[in-house]
Amino acid sequence: MRAMIFLLAAILIGLGGGYAWSQWSKPSAAAAINAKAAAIPSAKPGQTKADIEQTEYFEDCDAAEKAGKSPLYEGQPGYRKDLDPDDDGMACIPTS
Repeated sequence: MRAMIFLLAAILIGLGGGYAWSQWSKPSAAAAINAKAAAIPSAKPGQTKADIEQTEYFEDCDAAEKAGKSPLYEGQPGYRKDLDPDDDGMACIPTS
């Protein structure tokens, strides 16, 4: 009887662990966004957030996405309030 319980426990742990690993091992969209946020350049002495944002210009979000720069974060080159309709500091968020 004990052997059956141990066998059943091993099967359940094996199945549950495999499922959990498959979910945790996938790179998430949030991780990609956070990694890109860390790539925001640091300001030079005397340079403001607005100065950094104006160093690059994108006509619209499609142009930013084609350049591989989306999403744009506040303080990052190319960010404009015009591209951020919900005013959360993130513009041109990819939908897919």
